[in-house]
This record gives sequence, C-alpha cells and structure tokens, in this order.
Amino acid sequence: MAKTTRQTAIFGVQDWKRIYNTYREADLQSYDFETLRKGFIDYLRLYYPETFNDYTESSEFIAILDVIAFMGQSLAFRNDLNSRENFIDTAERRDSVVKLANLVGYTPRRNTNSSGYLKVLAVSTTETIVDFNRRNLSSVKIIWNDVTNQDWFEQFTIVMNAAMIDNQRFGQPGNGQEILGIQTDEYKLRSQAGYLPIVPFTSTVDGVRMPFEVVSATSLGKNYIYEPAPRADDEINVLYRNDKLGYGAANTGFFFHFKQGTLTNQDFVIEERIANRTVSLNVDGVNNDDVWLFELSQQASIVSEWSKVENLYAVGASPVVDGKLREVYAISSRVSDQITLTFGDGVFSSIPVGTFRTYVRSSNGLAYIINPEEMQNVVVPISYISRRGRIETITFTCVFC
Repeated sequence: MAKTTRQTAIFGVQDWKRIYNTYREADLQSYDFETLRKGFIDYLRLYYPETFNDYTESSEFIAILDVIAFMGQSLAFRNDLNSRENFIDTAERRDSVVKLANLVGYTPRRNTNSSGYLKVLAVSTTETIVDFNRRNLSSVKIIWNDVTNQDWFEQFTIVMNAAMIDNQRFGQPGNGQEILGIQTDEYKLRSQAGYLPIVPFTSTVDGVRMPFEVVSATSLGKNYIYEPAPRADDEINVLYRNDKLGYGAANTGFFFHFKQGTLTNQDFVIEERIANRTVSLNVDGVNNDDVWLFELSQQASIVSEWSKVENLYAVGASPVVDGKLREVYAISSRVSDQITLTFGDGVFSSIPVGTFRTYVRSSNGLAYIINPEEMQNVVVPISYISRRGRIETITFTCVFC
C-alpha cells in the first residue's frame, strides 16, 4: 500500500473491519507462556491451515513461537507490576505510595529519630579554677552527689559557672519552666565561636553501632523541650532538672538532650524568581522533624530563617506579616527518605531569591529501644572561651537514664 493511501485510509471503516475480523478469534486474555503458545498455534490452525502445518516440537517456527510467548509473558508480567503501583491498595514500592499520597495532598511521614536525655555524672575542666578551700579544680573529675566529697556541689557549680555565658549563673537560668511536673532550667555554655551547638558521639544499641548527637535544647515559647534551629554562632544549652526528691534522684541534676542521626548542611543559590519552585535535597534518611532553612547574605551570614509548613496555602488567611509575604516552604518526601523543598507562588507566600543553607539530620529509621546499660560513660567535650580569653575544654561524663 502506498504511503499516501495508507495515511488517508488508516482509520477507514474497511481497515477497522479487517482488523476486527482478524483478531476476533484471538485470545486476548493470554498472559502466561503456555496460554500464549497455545493461542499462537490455535490462531495458525484457524487462519492458515494449508499454509503451515508443521507443529513438531523441533520445528524452527515452533521455536520462534516459544521465544515470542516467553517475551509476551515477560511483558505482561512487567505491565502488571507497573499497573499495580498506580493504585494505593496494591502498590508495594514506597516511592509509589509516597507519590500517590502526594497526589491527594497528603505528606507521608519519614523516619522518626530516637531522642532522650543524658544525665551528667561527672564534670572536669582544663581551666584553672579554685574552690572556697583554694583547691585547684583543673583536670579534677567532680562526681555528682559524691558521698565521699562533702564539697562536691560547690565544686560542681563553680566549674559549671565558669563555662556559662556572662549573664547566667547556677540559680539564674536564661529560661525555665515546669515540664511534666519537673522544674527545668536552661543554661547556655559559652561555646567556641563558629561551631554548631552539636557534639557527636556513637553508641551500640541493640547490637548496632549508631551515631548520636548532643544538641542544644530549649522550651522557649513551648511547653515541651525541643531543639532550636542550629546556628554556627549559637551556644549549646545544658538543662538543670529538679524533681524535688533530692540530689540522688534520677530526674535531678544537669542533663543534655540528644538525638540519633547526623546533621549535614547544603547550600544552594536561586537566581530567578520562579513561582512554586522546587529544590531537591538528595540526602538519604532525612528524618521527619529535623529540617531547617536559612537565607544567607553575600557574606554567608544568616539573614532570616524560613518557616516549615505542612501546606503552602494554609497561610492564605494571613499571607503578609510585617509588611511582607510569609517566608515559608513545604516538604515532600521521596524515595529513601530524601526530600524536596517546595516554595510559594508570590501570592500566598514569598518566592525565594538568593543564597540559602539547609540543615537536615539523617537518621537510620530502625526500630529499637535504648536501654540504660547501652549508654554508659558517654564523654561530651565542649570547647569554650574562658573569661581570661583562653580556649578551654569542659568535659562531661554522662549516662542515659
């Protein structure tokens, strides 16, 4: 058939009838090898009974039919798998379920990291400090509630006060409130400038070696303890909790907040104003809570912190704050717990332009229970600037309880 004739008559009535008559006896529900092979042979016997009649197993043409039947089965199997991934009831790949959930406006949760408190059992410092008895406490390990040392509390607080910022002393916290019936006060340690308020350590839990991080903790503006956004020039907070049951009680003493995972940062530059822009962060295992975004100046200093929201259009009732659009972003989950940041359209929220830095914490997503014996003698060293202007190190020995 000439090309022009085929193109003009390809959807003609006569062609459709010819195709219909050809395939009306075909078994279009054949998917497996045996059924497809039988369907091929039945089709040949019906339409070509005199042209082809060699149906012996060793025939070359039968071998070709076997190959085509095998390919048909493979294609049918793959098509069936792909079709199953398009429905929430039958999808098995996490990536497919996440995409189907995003399609209906639901944000699936990623892995949740473990967290808790480390109680400080002992403290020591490299700084030359003397107690009321003129004893030099440099490099002396002072144990909390040490019954063999009647001056332990005085020495403990002297060392802690030396590492705190200037306007805080033990008994004069920067913030404090009662949380779950326990008075919880916050003290800032005068950390060395330029370092994130993070102290990593490792521990074996349930037979698996895991990375953990001591983080800053606060309850400012909330009625629970949380980790504030990590800033390179911020100090780390240590908590003092008092359950009023004595110094030997499990919930009385100095505590650090810790989380499982590793904090990483990534910078990116947005040069054009594009509505609903997305930025993908190809970091595996990003947990569900620890994501922060900062806008940076040309000198790489923090200009502002953008707020994370569940839905960009949920702020539509009040999109303007202090004379400008809200600086917000939403997060969508991807395979392997990677994430994509989604920004606004310039109507309900601001369109980002400039240099940005994001912090995310990757956690392992395993299911386990941390037992106290699995976190004993955790060493937390923190460098600080003494009031003499020297770099010193205060070392805490902690346990999980």
